[in-house]
Amino acid sequence: MGVQKNIALLKIKNDAVTDNLKKLILEEQKTRELAIGSLEVLKLMPGYSEAIEKLEERSKEKDERQGA
Repeated sequence: MGVQKNIALLKIKNDAVTDNLKKLILEEQKTRELAIGSLEVLKLMPGYSEAIEKLEERSKEKDERQGA
């Protein structure tokens, strides 16, 4: 009986872990969709291209300072 009881407990724990993983995957998908949607909205805002250019310039300057 001891072995069967342990197997049953392991199955219950395995099912709980599986359920948690499914929830985490679903949450990750929702988060990804939200991030993508937010980025798409930002792209439609006026001045987006100019802001990206400024960020690229800052990034290059930072890289040059760290490289020197």
